Amino acid sequence: MPHTDRFMDIRRDSHSSELLARGGDLEAHSILQRAGFIAVVRLHETYHRAPAGLTEDDESRLATDAVARLRAAGYHVDCD
Repeated sequence: MPHTDRFMDIRRDSHSSELLARGGDLEAHSILQRAGFIAVVRLHETYHRAPAGLTEDDESRLATDAVARLRAAGYHVDCD
């Protein structure tokens, strides 16, 4: 049975238009941060967002790099 913490979701938020990454474990969080995402730690959840001020092309490159790194590490990534 696959571990649920090996599943990730990287999508643009429909309300804020921010590029967000959700799910994963500590290793996935580390991979996302090395790819350039910024951690957002809330009381009941931790997720990652793209840095402010990036163009859509830069965000696409950031997301593509993160997806490639995560998949290479064995994560299942659902993305736009």
